[in-house]
Amino acid sequence: GINAEYGGSDTTYNFSDIICQVTEEHTGPYFTLLHIFATGAYLTYAEKINELPTLREDEVSKLRVLALVRMSTNQRVLKYEDMLRETGLSSTQDLELVVIRSIQCGVLDCKIDEASQQVFVNQLSGYHVVPEQLDFLLDSLNSWSKSCKSALDGIKSDVDASAAELSAQVKKQEAQLKQFETAMSNIKKDKSRDVSSTKSRKRLA
Repeated sequence: GINAEYGGSDTTYNFSDIICQVTEEHTGPYFTLLHIFATGAYLTYAEKINELPTLREDEVSKLRVLALVRMSTNQRVLKYEDMLRETGLSSTQDLELVVIRSIQCGVLDCKIDEASQQVFVNQLSGYHVVPEQLDFLLDSLNSWSKSCKSALDGIKSDVDASAAELSAQVKKQEAQLKQFETAMSNIKKDKSRDVSSTKSRKRLA
């Protein structure tokens, strides 16, 4: 079935394509379970556990990994207490094992901070986004776009300021060079007049 093929696989963590392939005949508990995996809704699974197919231990662990991935689409700092609640765990050691599995499987790039009991997420793999997460993703993209524009404006401002300063320096040096050339020209003229005056005095003598 769908669960047997993908539920425990360590290579399948994005279920969007699988859901698109599901036909009308795939309904009932197996389709519900597939949707739970696609959205990382471990708590939904826990609530409906008696109505759904039984999961193996590795499949439950995978669902907990997906719950962390779902949380990471909305925030980049995950608190232990929130992760424990969303994964149905009570032990921080068990939670850290789930986080480590998510790193080993390549679905999360994150850092565990045991002292502050937080996980800092850098990046996550492709994930099936549900409608209620779209606003957050759009806000994040808009924020990123504004940050990029602000950075580019800052760079342009620095470049313009540097160009203006360089232009002022060039003009200053050109003016100094012109003054130097004028001074040299005057010195040559004065020297020429002195030579001419000396020759005239010699002829008169």
